[in-house]
Amino acid sequence: MREKSRRHEQLEILTYRYDLPSADLVELENLRRGYEGELAFDKILEDEFGDVGFIHIKDYCFKVGKVISDSTKSESSIDREIQIDNIVIAGDRIITFEVKNYNFDLKYDDGHWTYMNGRKFSDPLVQVRRQQKELMELVEDFGFDIKIFSTVVFINPHQTIYNLPEHPEIIVRSNMQKKLKKALLENRYDHSELRARLESRRLPESQYQGEVGVLFEELKAGVFCEDCGERFEKISLRYFRCNKCQVKKTTLTILKRLIYELTILNRNWKMTPTVICKYADYSISESCIRKHKKAKSIELNL
Repeated sequence: MREKSRRHEQLEILTYRYDLPSADLVELENLRRGYEGELAFDKILEDEFGDVGFIHIKDYCFKVGKVISDSTKSESSIDREIQIDNIVIAGDRIITFEVKNYNFDLKYDDGHWTYMNGRKFSDPLVQVRRQQKELMELVEDFGFDIKIFSTVVFINPHQTIYNLPEHPEIIVRSNMQKKLKKALLENRYDHSELRARLESRRLPESQYQGEVGVLFEELKAGVFCEDCGERFEKISLRYFRCNKCQVKKTTLTILKRLIYELTILNRNWKMTPTVICKYADYSISESCIRKHKKAKSIELNL
């Protein structure tokens, strides 16, 4: 199951609880496009190659250390993170697929990338080659000898990359079926131990996915629909309704969503019945929250 990043979810929540600046709205749109592209890639693998016995690891993030020297010539170690959209173990080799869902055209000229207006565009192959190098070192540290290949996938069928030659590290929508068919082969050997070792080094969350930079008091109180952002109408003690989506949800379902939102936004906020009641703009009473807590149908970070 592909999951949205915490930052992605934070920004989505803030669209109906805070007046986001334009820079955050642009970031949210980029995150949405990236997530949609990853889902589209997952669907291709499931629909077209679901019967092939390969291993698919999604949203892999691991930490690597690097020794650096400062001006005093002393050495110190810093930690960096490597994030990879897809790691596939197929044909007894590892292939990484970095998915790009750009909605603009590009030009390629002898290794140089530009927008259509001639402005320079950062070479996406730099990222995937760095991923390949760091992943190779990680796998070698595990004691495995397996070939690793890295690719960038331009998933948007409406994007054109002009002058793009046949390139082993680049997949576009027009040649995707052909290239994936060559790459996604059955494994002859059992790679479950390699997968387990990789999962043991997976970071549960990126260090860059921290608490949101907004105060609790700055948030708009109320109960909002997570799908459309409209305010729910309370139609009884047990039910709320989104008139735009025409969906009805129980008070307990709404309460669990409120707790989830607070956890995503900032884990340091104490979730007392009073805080949640205020967050819901008093549409759910403190006594109702305490009743569900006592019944153990919800858990609070007190």
